[in-house]
Amino acid sequence: MFKYFISILLLLSCLLSTAQGENEIKNDSLIYQQAYGLRAGIDLASLIRTGIDEDYTGFQILADYRMSKRLYVAGELGAESLDKTSERVDYKTSGSFIKAGVDYNFYQNWLDMDNMIYGGARLGYATMSQTLHRYDYNIDNNYFPVFTNVVDREFSGLNMIWLEIQFGFKVQVLNNLYLTANLQLKRRLSEKTPENFDNLYAPGFGRTFDTNDIGVGYSYGITYRIPFVRK
Repeated sequence: MFKYFISILLLLSCLLSTAQGENEIKNDSLIYQQAYGLRAGIDLASLIRTGIDEDYTGFQILADYRMSKRLYVAGELGAESLDKTSERVDYKTSGSFIKAGVDYNFYQNWLDMDNMIYGGARLGYATMSQTLHRYDYNIDNNYFPVFTNVVDREFSGLNMIWLEIQFGFKVQVLNNLYLTANLQLKRRLSEKTPENFDNLYAPGFGRTFDTNDIGVGYSYGITYRIPFVRK
């Protein structure tokens, strides 16, 4: 009988130790903390283009704030200037833009990883001025010379609103330091155009005169997170 009693005690002790181990694992998973805070940085694509394209000058600030495990409030703020000379039209557009929306992280991180494969939506708004230097009349008949109209007129108070869908990733390379890249699909919603002419370029949107209200873009940059709280 005593042997059976000792055996039961050993079995209960094994069961209790196993249950305690499971509880410790569960408790560890419950108290694991993730950083919540503002992540901000710069778009390297616009800076590189500024350095290699003599017609273009621009910069863009990237930012997001974590609201829950997968949802982020996100946006971009920047300015662009394009002085373009082409076969049919010469113009210069300068202005600023802001884009605001949300990102959703589809990636399931392991333990202390903090990466994102995300989809996002933005509402964009740009305000700009456009200087039309000259343009050629569109003549389908090659027998007549092309007539060039020299304007050199500035149109101010122009704007554009668009909807933007983003797909991209954000990868943590060092503690709180991230590399980010995305592709953008844009749909123009409304705009204020020059008198008797069209907008040719909109900051944050891109070229407008040959896109049929659709625009595409991309960005890649570096950001840093300031961890306000841990949850």
